[in-house]
Amino acid sequence: MRKIIALFSFLLFAIFSFSQINLNKGLIAYYPFSGNANDESGNDINGKITKAVLTNDRNGEQNAAYYFNGSSYIQLPFSSLY
Repeated sequence: MRKIIALFSFLLFAIFSFSQINLNKGLIAYYPFSGNANDESGNDINGKITKAVLTNDRNGEQNAAYYFNGSSYIQLPFSSLY
């Protein structure tokens, strides 16, 4: 019985400790692929799309992913943040 209580206590502690993580702390850039390669984090590290084409993502949502054909890429500018 003690092992079960100890395991339950550990799992409860683990759930609440991981829920306190701030994902924005240390965030350099955020690219949601919302039709462009603009940085939505506020750090203004916008990308330049070359030959990549917007396409459906794996869930079928239109213009939510990019298709790269081998010669396409997204170029990011130099930033002192990274």
